[in-house]
Amino acid sequence: MIALSPECFPCFFRQADLAALAHGASESVRKALAARVAGILSDVPDKEVPARIATGLHEMVRNVLGTDDPFRGVKEREFDRFGEVASRAESHVAASEEPISSAVWMAAFGNIMDSGIIERESMEGEMGRLGAGDGSRQIPDRLRDAILSARTIGVLLDNAGEVAFDVPLLSRLAGEERTVWVGVKGGPVIDDLTESEAQRLGLSAYGDVVSNGNRGVGTDLGLCTREFRDRIAGSDLILSKGQANFETLFGHVRNVFFLFRCKCPVVSRALGLPEGDLVVLDGERAG
Repeated sequence: MIALSPECFPCFFRQADLAALAHGASESVRKALAARVAGILSDVPDKEVPARIATGLHEMVRNVLGTDDPFRGVKEREFDRFGEVASRAESHVAASEEPISSAVWMAAFGNIMDSGIIERESMEGEMGRLGAGDGSRQIPDRLRDAILSARTIGVLLDNAGEVAFDVPLLSRLAGEERTVWVGVKGGPVIDDLTESEAQRLGLSAYGDVVSNGNRGVGTDLGLCTREFRDRIAGSDLILSKGQANFETLFGHVRNVFFLFRCKCPVVSRALGLPEGDLVVLDGERAG
């Protein structure tokens, strides 16, 4: 559904530069990095999924910067305020008329927190506008029914900054008589959450924390471990966070709902939605 478009190219350059800035790289290193990105982009398939291109790009970025985790400092700042943000999100959801709907939309709202695409000032501005409008929408009837009937639910988490917004949803899913598991990355990629980081934040209180075994952008099933693929196949419902997961999983997973914010014109055009809109998308009925 999402394939490489002209608008993707400046975004790739921006992603690489944000990683360099997060790591404190010099201007000369940033220029060298941009040259390497240009080399990669000169030979990419026209129909490739952008997130898959980004996987190779970020591997190159780590090598050039000489670090396994360029966004480590960014993530540490997010971890420091995890409790505060999760508390704010929970207070908002608890005060709503329909907490489960509010929790789903709160999780989608949190997807603005993306250090690999959006600059810090923009993210802070969005957090400051956190209000009733983003937490009081209804969710699709099919999603509500799926949540009520599912015996096993997998939640594929995204980045370190937004996971605090997922806590109200995780706590409500885990509060019922069902099995919940959370999927995370197999190692650092952009600012996405890893298994050790999820354990550190106490997310195992809501269910098993399961690594996908790779450092791909999004969730490329071809790179994932057999255990991770089996978890997805054996779940009655998958809640998938983030735009990159949408790019890589759409059309490949049954019983999935995608929760994210449209962050680019390519995805917005594909969905027929304005850029910046929150999305709760039924993966089986879209497209």
